[in-house]
Amino acid sequence: MNTSGKLFDREAVSQTEKAYVALEEMIVTGELPAGSQWSESVLGERIGIGRTPTRDALQKLAFQRLVHIAPRQGIFISEIDYQGQLHIIQCRREIERLIIPQATLCATEQERAEMSKLIAEFENLKARKDMRKYMRVHFDLTRVLGQASRNSYAAEFYAMLQTLARRFLYFHQDRYPSLAKICDMHIDQLDAIISGSSEAALVAGAARNDYAEERARNILMDLIATSAVTVSINNRKN
Repeated sequence: MNTSGKLFDREAVSQTEKAYVALEEMIVTGELPAGSQWSESVLGERIGIGRTPTRDALQKLAFQRLVHIAPRQGIFISEIDYQGQLHIIQCRREIERLIIPQATLCATEQERAEMSKLIAEFENLKARKDMRKYMRVHFDLTRVLGQASRNSYAAEFYAMLQTLARRFLYFHQDRYPSLAKICDMHIDQLDAIISGSSEAALVAGAARNDYAEERARNILMDLIATSAVTVSINNRKN
């Protein structure tokens, strides 16, 4: 893999983590198009990482619903789940009610220092819209909050929700002429966590999710109106 072309320039330690970071970035940004079919070996060659780490990374991506692994057929890049996008935000609201207070309480000084660095990066993004850089900062934000919560199960589920939300945002970045408002909301929440105020952190998170839900709902309504997306309704008998 050509390191000069890295999208988000994230740090990764193990080969599996490097494979996951590379593939996740390529899916989120559409470099691996939705609906496209790949073999495990071709993806490994594309990112320059061996078969076993690539396979392990793909298993994680399958759990996060970014790929579908079909035996003897290959790897299929998942379509964006437009109908489920509001459910993703709904679930994120609930899991943040667990993660955020725990992170506020349990974050180490090093983790709070990382949060301060993220605040500085969000401040820079307010002045200049750079969606790829925002994706990287958002990825790091998800990681440090999950780590600080000291709940690996919740953190893993939270990471999945955040990845799906990131992908939706990236594909509709034209709807966001500026990142200032989003960044301010992240900054408010991080400031509250660093200062140890769980209540303020939850309030900031709720405001951010309200904003994300409003934007997602408007995007979905526009797509439905133009028939770019269709919504199916399943009627079930009790």
